[in-house]
Amino acid sequence: MKRHHIIFAAMLLAMPLAAQDIYKVESFTSSDLIGTARYVGMGGAMNALGADLSTIHTNPAGIGMFRRSDASATLTMNITPGAENFADIGKTRMSFDQMGFVYSYDSNSPHLKYVNFAMNYQKTKNLKNYFGIAAPLGPGLSQSWQMAQLADYYGQWDDGSGDWVSPIAHTGWNSYMIDQDANGVFLGCDANDYFMRKVQHGGIQDFDFNVSFNWDNQWYLGLTLGAYNIDWNSYLLYGENLINDADGTLHPYSMINDEKITGSGFDMKLGFIGRPIEDNPFRFGLSIATPTWYDLTGNNILTMDSPFIGPNADSDHTVSGMRTGDFDYRVTTPWTFGISLATTFENFLAIDAEYEYKDYSGASVRYSDGYNPWYDSDMYSHSHRDQGLVDEINRYMNGVSTFRVGTELRFAEGAYLRAGYNYVSKPFKDDAVLNFYTGYDNIGNNDSEGVINTTGTDYVNLGATNRLTLGLGFRGKHFYGDVAYQYQTQAADVYAFQNFDQDFTRENLLPKQSLDLERHAITLTLGYKF
Repeated sequence: MKRHHIIFAAMLLAMPLAAQDIYKVESFTSSDLIGTARYVGMGGAMNALGADLSTIHTNPAGIGMFRRSDASATLTMNITPGAENFADIGKTRMSFDQMGFVYSYDSNSPHLKYVNFAMNYQKTKNLKNYFGIAAPLGPGLSQSWQMAQLADYYGQWDDGSGDWVSPIAHTGWNSYMIDQDANGVFLGCDANDYFMRKVQHGGIQDFDFNVSFNWDNQWYLGLTLGAYNIDWNSYLLYGENLINDADGTLHPYSMINDEKITGSGFDMKLGFIGRPIEDNPFRFGLSIATPTWYDLTGNNILTMDSPFIGPNADSDHTVSGMRTGDFDYRVTTPWTFGISLATTFENFLAIDAEYEYKDYSGASVRYSDGYNPWYDSDMYSHSHRDQGLVDEINRYMNGVSTFRVGTELRFAEGAYLRAGYNYVSKPFKDDAVLNFYTGYDNIGNNDSEGVINTTGTDYVNLGATNRLTLGLGFRGKHFYGDVAYQYQTQAADVYAFQNFDQDFTRENLLPKQSLDLERHAITLTLGYKF
């Protein structure tokens, strides 16, 4: 490296950032197939059949079909066969997924038969995920070239601090991973190969409160208010073997990106179930869920360990880092609409089929413009939308369709066999990228505040999700128990970083690495009816 600039090793700079992107928006919007073992065993297809606590989250009218009070709790063992023990996160992990109760009140009215009240805790998403990749790199492909592009594009802050706008470029500059030629153009390094290991853990917990009504045992209406808690953690280790221009020897470079996001949110759901023909078991369900409004706080630490050194260095490598202070922002998820159909046959067979759609065109991210406790009711009284990120959502994210079908067979008195299938379409378009240059080809020059301040370069384009489920249940006069098995598979295209051509076209020159994110889960529910 030609640059002569003295820095302190392991320098950590605290800066207020707002790191957000389309991939985190998807992560906080999508949900796993989680709930009671009966619900899971039927592939989540119970929104017209109802009378299960997990329908409180998908079709609130399902709670109106209870005619006895009920309490249950659920435990799940999640297994990720392709994972390795990394950062204390292994292949198998236990999860407490559900606990709730329904109080069913017989109104003794000629038409309003029952008024039911329910409270339920349920994990809606298990954020545990692990993957590792390794691949060769061709000429001009290296994470350092992304640092150089970010430095060229965004430059330095105009506050005289000398800090580069992009934390990735800033840390790359201070670790000597990028340099400038005689014309002031930034240059990266050549690398022979790379590896990446990433682990995520945490989850999204939902606390639902429901009131529902049963008219004539034929029409059902329910309302659910949901309160959410997010705890998301990500740890990434990335490395390259850099090529020495003089003799071709390889020198190791590594980067660690440690991210944490916490927060809360709320939403409302309205559901309806009807039996159009009084003496016919056929029924249909309709549901609508408002966006979830999340208030989130993030905190990141980025560290690079470079084989390059500055003058008067007393070490054979340079470590540079940056940490963010707590940064706050608000995410609004899409609206969700659902329709379901179900029927029963002679009290021994039940079938349910349904469709759900999430419309991402309404999703957005907002940042506060400042909070004055004398005038503002909350920190978002004066806020603005990240228009660059909204443009990326509309450009790269699909509306997501979910299909569910499930069946339950009573094969003996009080004994049930269940099976289900659950399909979720892919959330991202094939050409989706973690685009750091959102304003480059937009008329409004809308650079995303979240993207230009992010500390990670990796992204994953998730494909469609397929889930197959089986279940077994036993019912007594009061006690019941259910167990379910779930197999999930999902394709994923993983990119460790991005290198664009000089015109910042939206095609990543780095080849993708394709993975199959396979997961197994065994769910157990114990309950009591009274």
